[in-house]
Amino acid sequence: MWKMGKILLCVFSLCFILQSSLVNAAQKSPDWVGKLPVAEQSNQILVVAGVDKTTAWVSLHNRGAGGEWQQIMTTPGVIGHNGLGKTREGDGKTPVGNFHVDKAFGLADDPGCAIPYVKADEFTYWSGDKRPRFYNRMVDIRKVPDLDKKASEHIIDYPNRYQHCLNISYFSLNYKNDEHVIGFGLFIQCFPAAKPFTEGGVAIPKDKMVFLLQHIDPKCIIVIDSMDKLGASF
Repeated sequence: MWKMGKILLCVFSLCFILQSSLVNAAQKSPDWVGKLPVAEQSNQILVVAGVDKTTAWVSLHNRGAGGEWQQIMTTPGVIGHNGLGKTREGDGKTPVGNFHVDKAFGLADDPGCAIPYVKADEFTYWSGDKRPRFYNRMVDIRKVPDLDKKASEHIIDYPNRYQHCLNISYFSLNYKNDEHVIGFGLFIQCFPAAKPFTEGGVAIPKDKMVFLLQHIDPKCIIVIDSMDKLGASF
């Protein structure tokens, strides 16, 4: 199954390789970007448009001084192995909706991110510990020695995907009372080493991830949905 997924991802990437090669060249955004409901709420939009079950087209758009939208990055990406529509922890789906970024981190050095960036090391975990004060938080194991490690991710164990990450605000926007199992560790991250999908986050090539960190606005709105529902085309 992974082999077939890799083949599909390669085909998907090749179909857009010319457009992706222009990743750093600003161009007029497609008309549908300016028609998104969030277009009046922010000067920057990151769109994750689901193409099929596990692939997406990811694009970054800035509003110009005259109000026009400029597309400054486009790239193929992958999403959760069960597609879009996350509702609970472990469902393998990527959340749909409008989000922000509430943390930037990675095993690699800060490439120049406007959002405060934390360099992870061997002591860094992303917590899945169900205790409210720890769930979906970056934790230094030296400060929380009783952390439920089995339920958490040891960042250094995933050197490819976690070179650079942006945490999607899914949990903080959806948390209610004691619902500690709606999902944790939903990142925009680098491609995983082998799997042509994620466990629920959004993955893009490392060089595109670096570009994103260097250009993301702290007030950027992330829009995630299928191409059809977004009215998107590239």
